[in-house]
Amino acid sequence: MPRTATRVARSKAQKKGFVTHSTQNGKSTLTLSDDFIPPQTPDPHWQVVDSNGKSYLLDRLMTKGEKVKKSIVVPEYVPDIAKVQIWCAFAETNLGEAAFDNPVK
Repeated sequence: MPRTATRVARSKAQKKGFVTHSTQNGKSTLTLSDDFIPPQTPDPHWQVVDSNGKSYLLDRLMTKGEKVKKSIVVPEYVPDIAKVQIWCAFAETNLGEAAFDNPVK
């Protein structure tokens, strides 16, 4: 059964969307809701934080065609996921985050 984090990462003006965790083909997968609007920043990335506070910068949120990568498979080396963040790699800043009630894997 998918687990949902409340209010996905967002810019100050945006308060839409959520992220869902599921396991597909034995892989931990995060998916953004259809109402998520990507931040208008130079280099937004997926980032997750584990239950020990260690962060893992993952893939770009936008593809080369400027389409939103709404789903990502979390690498096996990430032990669990406490928070999902949208991280601007250019400005090195957290654009917002969503936390799970309990860490997921």
